[in-house]
Amino acid sequence: GGGVDNGGSRGGGTLPKGRQTVFNTLRRWKHIDIAITEAFNEAKDNVKYLTTLEKFIEPLYAGTPLQIIDTLPALMNSVKMIHTIARYYNTSERMTNLFTKITNQMITNCKQCILKDDDVHSLWMKNPTHHSSS
Repeated sequence: GGGVDNGGSRGGGTLPKGRQTVFNTLRRWKHIDIAITEAFNEAKDNVKYLTTLEKFIEPLYAGTPLQIIDTLPALMNSVKMIHTIARYYNTSERMTNLFTKITNQMITNCKQCILKDDDVHSLWMKNPTHHSSS
């Protein structure tokens, strides 16, 4: 049939079905392209800011609890700066996640320092004054 098909097209039947499909595909492609570009910019921005934390995070893994205490103010200042300046990373969810990871690593570090190579259950057999002066 040579009749006009108004059936499936959202444009009110002004474009032939084939051209409407191409138009819809291009529009969808443009939205995807914008989303990918935005995600790429977000990733670049997050890496830039999180990299500034690296030297302050390192003692949480390789340092002693006293070294962590010494670097904590600088770490908190850097986190505050990220919260203030970062375009993407400054959401409550991301900041909470970051603080959770920092806190968990502080706990892990202190636990390793206290236990050394001992079993966790042997902790209760130790003299408390032995560890309080570390």
